Amino acid sequence: MENSNFEFFESFQKLFEGADDFIVREISISNTCAKVVFIDNLVDSIIMQSGLLDPLSKVNFLPAENKSDFLIREILSTNNPTKKNSFKDLEHDVLSGNCLLFISGEQNAISMAAQGFEKRAIAEPPTSAVIKGPREGFIEDLNTNISLLRRRLKTHNFAIEKLQVGQRSKTDICIAYIKGVADQNVIREVRRRLEAIDIDAVLDSFYLQDMLQEKMNSIFKQVGSSEKPDIVTSKILEGRVAVLCNGSPIVLTVPFLLIEDLHSADDYYNHAARATFMRLIRVFGMLMGVLLPGIYVATQIFHYRLLPINFLINLLVAVQGLTFPPLIEILFVLFLFEILNEASVRMPKHLGMALSVIGALVLGETAVQAGLISSPAIVVVAISGITIYTVPDQVGTLSLIRFLFTIIGGIAGYFGLLVGTVFLFTYLSGMQSYGTPYLAPYAPNIKSDKKDGFIKKDLRYMKQRPKSIPHQDKIRLKNTDSTEEGIGQ
Repeated sequence: MENSNFEFFESFQKLFEGADDFIVREISISNTCAKVVFIDNLVDSIIMQSGLLDPLSKVNFLPAENKSDFLIREILSTNNPTKKNSFKDLEHDVLSGNCLLFISGEQNAISMAAQGFEKRAIAEPPTSAVIKGPREGFIEDLNTNISLLRRRLKTHNFAIEKLQVGQRSKTDICIAYIKGVADQNVIREVRRRLEAIDIDAVLDSFYLQDMLQEKMNSIFKQVGSSEKPDIVTSKILEGRVAVLCNGSPIVLTVPFLLIEDLHSADDYYNHAARATFMRLIRVFGMLMGVLLPGIYVATQIFHYRLLPINFLINLLVAVQGLTFPPLIEILFVLFLFEILNEASVRMPKHLGMALSVIGALVLGETAVQAGLISSPAIVVVAISGITIYTVPDQVGTLSLIRFLFTIIGGIAGYFGLLVGTVFLFTYLSGMQSYGTPYLAPYAPNIKSDKKDGFIKKDLRYMKQRPKSIPHQDKIRLKNTDSTEEGIGQ
């Protein structure tokens, strides 16, 4: 057997000093010393055995020079091996589940994919359940997520750009878009923002969300997100750019419009009239969830004369003898609701029923009997808490705004609520996401895009891509006139 000379390997091995899962196996290739290196639990032993070790054990001849090129060309060609001589590339490969082959006297190594770590099966996302339509959801594996999009976009124009973010995690990030549809300025800006990120680690796609936002200090969501491949595909087809992150089932999309969160996947698999009705319900629920506590407080303090006399009498009886004034009372109930909501999320599932009994029955009823809060306040907060979840992706923002409007209603009444609403919409109308107005297609008014706004029309009427989204190809549906004529005949 040849004398071993592993200067290149020994220099590389120093990077993993102290890592007990860094495995080195010595083998012989036609009387030439070699070492196979991999990270335990990241590789599939069957793939490594059949793809690397078995073929190498059958080698009877190895040239004196260019051993790596010979093995790649003649022995391992079916397994897509690559020759690399950069420690940075080899470190990334071995930490990604590749196995490395170092040959005595060679100043390079052969890298071959042999990933074998566990990953979650494709299933319906718990946050995006649908009655009709596809039930597949993204998982934490980047390659699987890309394949879910590829299966729906069978075109050579579907572009995938990969990069790494994170000095220590070196997380694989993917930018996905359709060439000839997505606007080049948006693509360049997304790429620039991602490449400018200098952080230790990226553990989830929401680490990237803050970096992609236009206004850093705004509480309003400025980047779209989804766990469903069909939704992300439809957004890409409209001209948006998607950002996928390895280790996260959430895919980000830009530009983002506020109205996107008022849409649901079910809208596109149901009749247009039903979709329109549900969208209006969501708008009404969002407004009620935000404004109802403030209206209740303002009415009780300043505008009680507007109430019917019978209702006013019942309200006065219910609030008689309360310890706190109306504003403090409703804020206390809102805080109590938020605490119960947070506890229900964090508490073990088998204790959920106990929390419901304690929170809803014992605590609520006892607080009313003790004169801390009134029954109308509980009803108002309960209705607000339910209706705010008609737009689940905006719950966090709407909850904060609800507190603000409750305080405004308790201080300035209906006039304050009106001024606050005008100020809010003025602020939102001035926001943009990668050149797209945040409140489009209503501010500014884009008539053609309203076909998929609060009122949804049939697909055959939406021949063009949304003008609100920057794009290059505006036509997405052709020859509908001839189809309709054929049906009429």
